[in-house]
Amino acid sequence: MEARADRPLPRTPRGDVVSGETSQPRRWRVRVTEKCGGCGMCVMTAPLYFQLVDGYSQARHSEVEPDDAVLAAAELCPMSAIEVVDADTGAEVTPTP
Repeated sequence: MEARADRPLPRTPRGDVVSGETSQPRRWRVRVTEKCGGCGMCVMTAPLYFQLVDGYSQARHSEVEPDDAVLAAAELCPMSAIEVVDADTGAEVTPTP
């Protein structure tokens, strides 16, 4: 399948660009909002991506390669405090609360 310039490229649910038999990983922008209650669920779920600082969660990196652990942490957060968006388009990757 050949992508045309006037059509967006097909993507996997994680946001990877699907082009023929190959896909190119994209970057995600990760942010913990002020809704964080500091329960640490994200740190337990995805310690490579989140850490507790002064009792509240922080993303270790503002942009990351797509990883299901980041989505799991966002989905398990009881306060829905984790935002994950496509770094290029700003499209939300995590489901809205």
